[in-house]
Amino acid sequence: MKLFLIGILGTVVVVCADQKGPAKKGSLIDSDPNVIYVADLVPVDEKVELTLTGPAHVYATKTGGRKLGALREGTVELIGFDDRAVKVKGQGKIGWIKPSLLKAEKGNIQELLKTVYARQTEVKALIEKGEVALGMSRDEVCQVLGEPTKQTIRRTKEGLSGSMEFTEYEEIRHFQPVVSPNTGRLFRQFTHTTQEEKSKTIVEFENEVVTAIEESEQENGGDVRVVIRPVAWIF
Repeated sequence: MKLFLIGILGTVVVVCADQKGPAKKGSLIDSDPNVIYVADLVPVDEKVELTLTGPAHVYATKTGGRKLGALREGTVELIGFDDRAVKVKGQGKIGWIKPSLLKAEKGNIQELLKTVYARQTEVKALIEKGEVALGMSRDEVCQVLGEPTKQTIRRTKEGLSGSMEFTEYEEIRHFQPVVSPNTGRLFRQFTHTTQEEKSKTIVEFENEVVTAIEESEQENGGDVRVVIRPVAWIF
């Protein structure tokens, strides 16, 4: 069955990972940081199939070079893409071809790939810097901030809405002044340790997309970052 879908959010409820940082690739072969991989955008049991409009030379790298053969007109699976080339699988071959040779049943696949590539590149940069932005998905926020300490979920026919709370604590050691009975000198005696709130970030989202960010500690202020909203494409 052909599934013509590319979803930055995917088609399932996203559960926050318990660790910070970019999501790990499933294959070391598909690990070019400048390439967006479909496996990172859709559930593991789904794929994106597009139509090859005519014969196409297949290359070993996205910049060309060694030819791996040719593909005839037909269906291919989209593996990854950058701003100039796409990696596909089909007819016993895996390699790079020109995006202009692909089409979908609906929509302009070339423009959509450009839009997703621009957005994902910006989101990757924000995740690497440890920043969150309006327009991110819940999963992308969790890649920056980790597992939420508290969350409220509201399910409607449009999707999931609610808020996630991320609180950071620091350990504080407490002491009390004590006079030595032997020397009469004053010294500090450890009494107990407490964990006190260091900072708190509350992220509100509607239909899995961040719509507001509240931070309890922000010394320098600054503008709120905004990225293109996640888009689900159905062809």
